[in-house]
Amino acid sequence: MSASHFIAAASNEKSVSTAAKPSGEAKTFTLNQADPRIAAAFEGINQAQADLLTAGLLPNPQISTDIQLLPLTRVFTVTRQGRPPQFDFNVAMPIDWFLFGKRAAAIVSGEQGVAEADFANTVRIATTISVFYDVLEMQAMLELAHENLDNLARMENIIRNRVAFGGVGTIETDRIRLSIFSSRRDVYACELDLAAALNRFRALLGIAEATSLKVNGSLEVNALAKPLALESAFKWAEENRPDLASLQKQLAKANADIKLEEAKAYPQATPIVGYSRQFQQQAIGFPDANSWMAGVNVSVPIFDRNQGNIGKAKSVYSQTQLNLQAQLVDLRAEIDQVVKTFASAYQFLDSDDPGQLDAAKNVRDKITQANELGGKTLIEVLDAQRTYLETYRVHISGRSSYWHSLYQLNAAMGKEILR
Repeated sequence: MSASHFIAAASNEKSVSTAAKPSGEAKTFTLNQADPRIAAAFEGINQAQADLLTAGLLPNPQISTDIQLLPLTRVFTVTRQGRPPQFDFNVAMPIDWFLFGKRAAAIVSGEQGVAEADFANTVRIATTISVFYDVLEMQAMLELAHENLDNLARMENIIRNRVAFGGVGTIETDRIRLSIFSSRRDVYACELDLAAALNRFRALLGIAEATSLKVNGSLEVNALAKPLALESAFKWAEENRPDLASLQKQLAKANADIKLEEAKAYPQATPIVGYSRQFQQQAIGFPDANSWMAGVNVSVPIFDRNQGNIGKAKSVYSQTQLNLQAQLVDLRAEIDQVVKTFASAYQFLDSDDPGQLDAAKNVRDKITQANELGGKTLIEVLDAQRTYLETYRVHISGRSSYWHSLYQLNAAMGKEILR
């Protein structure tokens, strides 16, 4: 499994297989399903689409009905007349959304939603890749610690045999035992570090069960990616960073919100048409009559002209502009740091002598063989072993730092530029 599997957009299905559960059934998690933070951010898109749908809906008509002028203390007759009872049925439909462009302004504001850009930024900053390489590094360190412990254990057997035959003093046994105790502590420490990295990785994958998990991969670098110039990396970031796109969309939405609030300042206009039925026959002796009516209700914006919301929308626009400027300043500092970090990791591997590790191993093996023949002391053997151990640790850390810094640079630019 390569790390590129984890930098793809969350819409692409990437999977991680876990070890078989006690039931013998394997379970596969997709990246979309895996990280609850990504799934939660994805819901923001659904919410933004729902807001846009709401903004485009026409207002509902209003229906009112009543019956009035009913007799209270006596029945109305021709000889004892009263106002004829009347039944009304009215329908009102607001039209200010059309007359003053309120609905169109609301749709434009809804279309400027930033949920998708925010979701993409959540995916960008997900730490899955970093933890992936943390696990690989801890696995390599644990393997090295076990190798060192095995070598010291073999050396202890040799020393015990030589002490038994009187070839060396018992102090040699004490020295090797102290080295073994130290090596075992290194193994325990590496096991804890690996367990911590796997737990972080399991959390990012959204695995709640106590399922064993192993990461397959390699820290080896087949071909070094060339470092980027600061301005080139900054240009890539300006074009691809989702958080910048989010702020730019927020700026467009803030501008659309100003127009929306200004449109809301226009009057509310609601035309009304109605039907009336007057029951006159019994009340006044005239035939019952049908009639209709038409009218319009219009608010008069004398005091409340939406001044507060308009002022707030303008303030949000100014605030978003300032946030965008601040983000660009922070972005340059971030890009400068990750570019230098990657360049340092590149220089380390580029200048690293490929034969250094082999040389340290050869020195260790030769001194160990010479010690077995009585030509070298145990202190010289342990020193050679320690040199090999430190050289190998630097080898592992250097390659891990290279991969970490490469994907941090890609993440800072918002796109996988370096491979």
